Amino acid sequence: AALALLIAWPTLATRLHDGALEIHVIDVGQGDAIAIRSPAGRWLLVDAGPRGQRYDAGRARVVPFLLRHGARRLEALILTHPDADHIGGAAAVIDALPLGAIVDPGVPTGKSLYLELLRGAERKGIRWIAARAGRQLDLDGVAIHLLHPREPPLDGSGAANEVSVAFRLEFGRFRALFLGDAPAAVEEALVARDGRALEADVLKVAHHGSATSTSEALLSAAAPRIALVSVGRGNRYGHPDPDVLARLDRHGVQVLRTDRVGTITLRVRPDGRLDVRTER
Repeated sequence: AALALLIAWPTLATRLHDGALEIHVIDVGQGDAIAIRSPAGRWLLVDAGPRGQRYDAGRARVVPFLLRHGARRLEALILTHPDADHIGGAAAVIDALPLGAIVDPGVPTGKSLYLELLRGAERKGIRWIAARAGRQLDLDGVAIHLLHPREPPLDGSGAANEVSVAFRLEFGRFRALFLGDAPAAVEEALVARDGRALEADVLKVAHHGSATSTSEALLSAAAPRIALVSVGRGNRYGHPDPDVLARLDRHGVQVLRTDRVGTITLRVRPDGRLDVRTER
């Protein structure tokens, strides 16, 4: 049976908004960081961007963005998988803002950034929840249905991308599909299991538009109107791949890329009406 992870209202009254959901794909360079604001003004974060010797996206981009937009607490931080371009900025985020829970694939890994996060979360008493297909997170009329992983290997074997957290977000008539860095094999397994239930207005393209993802099978099942690509300008991987862009074009999907337009904001009404804004 599905396990609902219900997020309780905070003790302080939350500033109400006008009933719209906001999804912000923050321009963090070659990585992912997606901030989601509920209709009641509460926040979730999906990944936190990269961190290296010279650049910490969490400190430089994600935390300033959240504070500038009025976030003072995160109800949950979903870390899709333990690669540096997704979790690198997370330490700065949990240092800056109170956090209700961290959700991740729950796979043991010895990566230094991941171990640092474990220690930081333990010090702050933050709940750590393993993402599993069938579980659900509900927040102010927004439902996040976890689709993947199911039961990852306990020994941590296999590539991190293969256990990347994937979920479907539902709000009124609106649907969005978030796939982390899931490869085509995971996409095709989701299609075989869920089929047309994957239909979505918006697709957050997996793995920054790598050739390993965004398969024909997925696009046929999801039939998105808009594709969001979080990618760094002039990145050395050649993302997004020309074949991926060609597939999206054949399916009539509008592509929005952070390397070209900066941060992308979707503002969604319960009836499915959608406004798009970009900001460098």
